[in-house]
Amino acid sequence: MLAGATALAAALSAPLPRAAAQAQPVANLIVGDGAMVIKAGPDKHVYVGVAGADTRTVTLAFDAGAVDDFVGDAQTLIARGTRPLAPHASDRPEIEESESARALSLTRHMERVRGVQVLSYHVFVSDDKLGGFTLVTTPVEIRSIILALHRAVRASYAASAPPDTTTHHPHRPPAHSAPAPKPPAAPQPGPG
Repeated sequence: MLAGATALAAALSAPLPRAAAQAQPVANLIVGDGAMVIKAGPDKHVYVGVAGADTRTVTLAFDAGAVDDFVGDAQTLIARGTRPLAPHASDRPEIEESESARALSLTRHMERVRGVQVLSYHVFVSDDKLGGFTLVTTPVEIRSIILALHRAVRASYAASAPPDTTTHHPHRPPAHSAPAPKPPAAPQPGPG
């Protein structure tokens, strides 16, 4: 646990781009032997700080649309659990920064331990040198990461939306005019 707390502190202190200063915090997660800090930027960006057990840190700035695509691919992979993937499904969702070689990818690992199928997910974080490190996560931890990324995308879009300048008035029932008076009935001729 001490390693996780140290990694979280490293991820929190990692320098983020200037635009990230206005970013809204979404999640601070301790996953495996590392930590992730996820923020939503007002510029349709999602900022991710990742720290590994070896005290390496990487900060990433992704386009919100690319994160949304990554989340969709990752959810498909995660939903399969230990079952084989469908032919069209990605077995390694990946997202890259638009202006550098830094990236984040996800792979599923299955192994048998004492006759029991054990499932884990590996998040590989690469830095500018095309090196990187891996965070090994449980199925619960990877779902937390994907949920936080999804929330960051939604918050980023909301923060980037133009302000609503229309004036809203409370709902008033429509005014109804009184019905027109009916003309008096004409006298009916009597018998005879």
